[in-house]
Amino acid sequence: MAQVGRAAAWLASVLVLAGCAVTPKPLTLQENSAAAQEDLASIIGKLEPLSGPMTLPQATARAIRNNLDAKIRQMETMAQVRQLDLSRYDMLPRLALSAGYTSRNNDAFGLGYQPDGTISSVPSSAVERSHSTYNAALTWNVLDFGLSYYRATQNADQVLIVEERRRRALQNLVLDVRLAWWRAEAGQRLLPQIDSMLSQTERAAERSRLIESRRLLPPLQIIAYRRSLLDLQQQLSLKRQELSQWRSEFAELVGLRPGESYRLVSPASRAPPLPELTARADDLEAMALERRPELAEERLRARITLVEGKRQLASLLPSINLNIGANYDSNRFLINNQWNEVGGLLTFNLLKLLALPAIKRNQETQEQLDRARRESVVMAVMTQTRVAVNRYDLLRHELGVWNQAVADDQALLKAMQSTQEAGLETELELIRSAARLAITEVNRDTVHANLEHAMGRVMNSVGYDVVTAETDADQGATLAAQLETALGGFEQTNFALLANQPLRSAAIGTIVGVPAAALAPFTDAMRTVMRVVQIPLDDSGASVVANVTVKLGPPGDSGRPVELRVSLTDAGSGNLLHTSHMKSMLVEPVTGAQWQVLGEAAVFKAAETLRRLLGSSPALPRDTLSLSEGRVLRLDRSWSGPRSAPSATQ
Repeated sequence: MAQVGRAAAWLASVLVLAGCAVTPKPLTLQENSAAAQEDLASIIGKLEPLSGPMTLPQATARAIRNNLDAKIRQMETMAQVRQLDLSRYDMLPRLALSAGYTSRNNDAFGLGYQPDGTISSVPSSAVERSHSTYNAALTWNVLDFGLSYYRATQNADQVLIVEERRRRALQNLVLDVRLAWWRAEAGQRLLPQIDSMLSQTERAAERSRLIESRRLLPPLQIIAYRRSLLDLQQQLSLKRQELSQWRSEFAELVGLRPGESYRLVSPASRAPPLPELTARADDLEAMALERRPELAEERLRARITLVEGKRQLASLLPSINLNIGANYDSNRFLINNQWNEVGGLLTFNLLKLLALPAIKRNQETQEQLDRARRESVVMAVMTQTRVAVNRYDLLRHELGVWNQAVADDQALLKAMQSTQEAGLETELELIRSAARLAITEVNRDTVHANLEHAMGRVMNSVGYDVVTAETDADQGATLAAQLETALGGFEQTNFALLANQPLRSAAIGTIVGVPAAALAPFTDAMRTVMRVVQIPLDDSGASVVANVTVKLGPPGDSGRPVELRVSLTDAGSGNLLHTSHMKSMLVEPVTGAQWQVLGEAAVFKAAETLRRLLGSSPALPRDTLSLSEGRVLRLDRSWSGPRSAPSATQ
């Protein structure tokens, strides 16, 4: 036995020394390289190859299938589901099996009491030196069962919360792909044009150096010319860098291999129609309040808080332990080596009742916090929806301006190319006009991409799901077809091409204060400007009449002051609709040309208001948002569209 003790001591010493010998072991470069190659091969192996030019739905489907962030969200959902599965087992009773073996080096002799109270002089023992024990017991704690049930209920709501986060991640991914696709398409189309312009400016710079070396033109003129070319090159280079970055961002977003070339399906027309948002902002807000994942998450959090309060109250109840088991002991001195036992135990910690007021206060505070957070999210959702609507309207107007700018730059370049003049200045103007056209097209396509993004932002702000829980994401073609249907369905439901209502006619009424000799040029100037700004004129059937009053002041050192007043009245009732005032200065002697310019200014001053009065009734401003006016948001249950949120969140 002494040898056994020494062996045990030696083994313990070895284990202690081995534990103290553990030191940090950094990764080597070879290990890092091997792990990186393995990870890269795994990532690239999962990416599907390109089969041709991509449309927007195909790119979105590819992003959903290959985007790593989306996959992480999906795995988080799966992990939470597995956690729920584990929590269900906590409600089961505890079935414990145990087995043991006991051995000692001597007998467990002892002296016992005699019936008369004396101590026996003969030692005895009822336990063998070596014996085995076996036990199988089923134990059930009723309180633990109730608490486990509440925890499982909370984990079930956590699964729904993770699902709502996955929905939001997919909605944001669809929005990001929409912007990235249109930007990448602009880069695909405009990068060759930018490269051509850069080559052209470089050749022009080479020619300028040749002219400078031969002294064909003054040095200052050559330097100024070359400096202008450098300015153009800087602007074009910045635009090229921006377009190239857009192409790279799109490739990363949809899961393309680094450096892999790709093509996008460009739209047939570079001046696409600009649909108007026909859906009412109030209806969009109601849809957002019903469908946004953030609000569903906050409602689920409120349910978790409610269950947590019940769980804390239940923890104050007495603990009841019920057990039943079978036992065996190999001790041969026992009369009954096998026996069954049943028992129960009631435990009640009375001091925990002191925490009841604190538990109630904590529950009330948590409920107030959940309510405040939910109300904050409600206001944020409504504001985001209204901002998305306003942003779309503003970008739609801005794109119309850039379309006109592109058309004007194209016309200017075509006119300059058709001239027969040749020379350094002409070449510079041609290059400058071509570069300005390229830059304008980049700016126009940037605004167009932002407009498409704004359309997607409207869809995103209302929580519209283009991918449902039942969608098979493993089939790329099927997923792309569903995305095309879902995207097109939302656009057709909420956007439309509306024909402009024709303007009613206007008429030129009385003109007071203009000399008789200048009245005809003044009136002709007004009519000319009205034709330019496309205001119909009809003296007999006009709806609005424009009356002009001119007041000349006394001559002064700097000229003769003049005050112009334009009154717009209803042709039928004669009611005053609008008045515009303008002050200017005329140069003595006042000529007919000055009266003509004054007539043009009279129309330009009131043109915008006149067009609005002659057109349809102005729409209500979209940016008016007030919850204190007592309006009720209508939740339109008849609206049909994809919905992937679980029914428990309704």
